[in-house]
Amino acid sequence: DSFIECVNYAFFVIVCGDVHITIFEVRRGLDMHLYASCEVILGSIIYAPMPLTNNITTTPSVPVRFPYLREVHGYMLLGYSLVRSFSSMFPRLSIIHGRVLYHGYALIIMENLQLDELGLTSLINIRRGNVIIARNAQLCYANSIRWHDIIESPKAQVILRQNRDDCAICPTCPSACWSPTQCQQQCSAHCKGNCLSEAICCPDQCVGGCYYQNSTSTNLICHACKHMRIYATGQCVQRCSSHMLKVSKTKTNSSLLIYYN
Repeated sequence: DSFIECVNYAFFVIVCGDVHITIFEVRRGLDMHLYASCEVILGSIIYAPMPLTNNITTTPSVPVRFPYLREVHGYMLLGYSLVRSFSSMFPRLSIIHGRVLYHGYALIIMENLQLDELGLTSLINIRRGNVIIARNAQLCYANSIRWHDIIESPKAQVILRQNRDDCAICPTCPSACWSPTQCQQQCSAHCKGNCLSEAICCPDQCVGGCYYQNSTSTNLICHACKHMRIYATGQCVQRCSSHMLKVSKTKTNSSLLIYYN
């Protein structure tokens, strides 16, 4: 699916295509800074930087971060790594659309040898597809997350197996947590899983939550939109108004700018 915006003057948002970080790209010296500015992945993420032999002594360290990434339009496969937490890699990721799936899955987290917490604390919506988190021998709290508060489809499956099963229950949270110190965000029932906090619902056109425009603003900006976004204002709309252009662009394996009329 295309990434579609309404624009009426220059406004830049960094949109990236498919991201593949495997042992082959690592050995070829892939520049990890290519992805540092991505705000939207118009495709899928595959992060599997280790060889399948799981040889820790010969596996290079792969520092990569997506500090501004809010949404992924396809699926995410995170595996065969020595990452302990994905919190610093994906601090703002709030939504996985699942428009493209991997064998029916929108989120796959497998064979991360030292992963002890997921750390995807901003993730509040998976619109389509199943979830599998398996064979992460040190991983705690995967089963302490209320996945069906995150997954939009009532028919979607969550498979959790062969992770660490002897972890304590959430010590500081009333119901669900990502880690011992990080509670899962809960929405009131009337917010329908789309909220800033338990008491504050996001605008109806939002998916994946919302945030205040700045520290002094009362204006709520959607992380992602059901239909279109006016990037000049951040407002989500059902369709572009007559004086605006509808912009649709894709580009594989590189970043691009959505821009002006």
